[in-house]
Amino acid sequence: MGIEREELKRRLAAGESLEVSTGGGRYEVWAEPYANPSAVFYEGCVLPYAELEHVIDAILEGLQRGEVTCRWVESWDVHVKACAEAHRAQASANQEGRL
Repeated sequence: MGIEREELKRRLAAGESLEVSTGGGRYEVWAEPYANPSAVFYEGCVLPYAELEHVIDAILEGLQRGEVTCRWVESWDVHVKACAEAHRAQASANQEGRL
């Protein structure tokens, strides 16, 4: 996956989650810049938000070495919206006697 430094910084700061897969498992990376205190979640650890650049460096280095692969994870809100829409469609179908 070709990820640019600025894309990582922008998307993580916006609250998106990045799944990082290693030879031994996988973990999610995300940032909470507006939390008190602001934080970055990386490799199961909570780090100060000021460490975001170091986290990005580590991810890019792992990608460059071929040690990790990454993919953006859909936000929880997307799943909630899709489930709510599916539920409404199911309820509507039930009311119309189609099921």
